[in-house]
Amino acid sequence: MVYNYAFMHHIVCPVCGTDNRAEFLRGCDRLHRLPGEFTLVRCACDTVYLNPQPDADELAAYYPDDYLAHRPTAWKPPLRRHRALKLFLLRWYYGCPLGGPAPPRWLRAMLAPFLFWPALGSLKSALPYRGQGRILDVGCGNGRWLRALQEFGWQVQGVELDPAAAACANEIGVPTFCGTLHAAHLPAAFFDVVRLHYVFEHLTNPGETLDEIRRVLAPRGRCYIRIPNIRSCTFRWFGTYWFPLDVPRHVVHYSPRSFRRLAEAHGLRVRRAVFHSPVSGFFTSIEFMRAAGVLPRWLQPVRGERAVWRNFWRPLGWLIDRGGRGDMVMYELEHAAR
Repeated sequence: MVYNYAFMHHIVCPVCGTDNRAEFLRGCDRLHRLPGEFTLVRCACDTVYLNPQPDADELAAYYPDDYLAHRPTAWKPPLRRHRALKLFLLRWYYGCPLGGPAPPRWLRAMLAPFLFWPALGSLKSALPYRGQGRILDVGCGNGRWLRALQEFGWQVQGVELDPAAAACANEIGVPTFCGTLHAAHLPAAFFDVVRLHYVFEHLTNPGETLDEIRRVLAPRGRCYIRIPNIRSCTFRWFGTYWFPLDVPRHVVHYSPRSFRRLAEAHGLRVRRAVFHSPVSGFFTSIEFMRAAGVLPRWLQPVRGERAVWRNFWRPLGWLIDRGGRGDMVMYELEHAAR
């Protein structure tokens, strides 16, 4: 089934403004198998995006009630088990002021190499405490991550478009605005951390969103944006079957070069980029090819539920990440004026 182009409109590149209509590839919704076929174009600035693009109402139809980020899940307090150890790590490794001021930074830095693995193993949802501990999560889903940060001493604020997910977040005590970041009218220079976790690639107005992030981010604040990498090895291998392509929900795909260009154009600077190739992306891409009947014979035995194949992928994915060709990238941003 071909999508009804009456509801779509041509757009210019959201990074460089070039009017590019040369087809790069065609894709469809392989995750929820909703009808429609969509065209992606690749710009000279290394940005890949849907063109023509559905309007907001049409895109909303591709977020069903069982969309992963919107599913209600039970809240489990992260400090319920091994509380004493976790409180120690939160103070001495992450710098959270729990039960009093955090230890001096120089002392925590000395102990950090010894506490890295215990912190990684027991507090995966934590992050280094900054400033007054004010954090904004744009696209917070059901709010479970922010609720955990509340337990760790943070002042949290969520923004979520989906009404059901926003309601779930508010029910577990996470103040969440239902709507867009712009409509929330949050205070300027207020948040020490702004986070967009697998959200930015869904945005049809990425430049305007970066402008708003820069406005609400405190002078010494950090913004963390995690998105797929269109220059990854796995995209080159799987093409239209690449799991993070997620047509049509992912409307724009960035390479490291194009994302840096966009961030700098809107007053933000990339401090660092961390690549990650999760097991799920590689094996789900294989299953998409299997379902379409195009999986090469030599890949037929490869299945993600088998530990031997997962253990084979992990060191390979690690090497790919070290080379800057991983599936996902976490960008840490700050104000460019610094």
